[in-house]
Amino acid sequence: MISPVARVLSAIAFACLMLCVPLVHADEHCEPVAEQSVKNADQSTLSVSTACDESGNRRYILRAHAKDGSSDQKTLEVESEYAPMGSASLVDIDNDGYHEVEVRGMCGAGPNCEGELYRIDRRTGKLELFFSGGYAELSVIDGYLVEAGRASCCSWEYHAYRLDGRTGALDYKDMDFMVEVGADTDNIDEEAPARCTFSRAEGGTRTVMRPPGRKWLQLCTLYGDYHLTTPKEARAAEIANRAQE
Repeated sequence: MISPVARVLSAIAFACLMLCVPLVHADEHCEPVAEQSVKNADQSTLSVSTACDESGNRRYILRAHAKDGSSDQKTLEVESEYAPMGSASLVDIDNDGYHEVEVRGMCGAGPNCEGELYRIDRRTGKLELFFSGGYAELSVIDGYLVEAGRASCCSWEYHAYRLDGRTGALDYKDMDFMVEVGADTDNIDEEAPARCTFSRAEGGTRTVMRPPGRKWLQLCTLYGDYHLTTPKEARAAEIANRAQE
């Protein structure tokens, strides 16, 4: 979200997300939301509504109606103490005319919140879980779903998941590559540009790679000026570190 260090940092960030928020009972917070519906490019329809029971527990009701007249429904239960932080809405993540239901869950002190995407399987007409993660926002770049989230006070991570040809629900293990943007901790100059690093998992470790295309460099500008880590620089740094051991 892979090197041991990155794994630990991710675990710490997720622990903060899960533990740093006080639990609140939902009795006075849950409000029903009328059904929202949208028509897809193939004339199928997708809708979502929110219902509340007497205890304040929240339910998201997802309904799909395929173009052939068949239908499917999912009801997602939300524990009462987490309900005030959640929401469900209709989105079209990749602007392809086929919509998803985005369900957001508990948030931390920062911008990262639990999130899931559900969509209609075009072959079966059934509702399916498409993506699950913890993020600030989602976007699509060059056919990749990009999960953006704060990794620390001064850095962000972008996890890229190739969409073409994928089946089943995507999560962290399916990540194709990662982009890290943050303060250059190796530079004592406080005015040094941010460091932007593209990497992929290879043989249990992370290997620095070149950006897949120029569009991806827009992620590097998060903090303004940036320095792009090259594979050559990464190899040189690795050799230097080994020499000091």
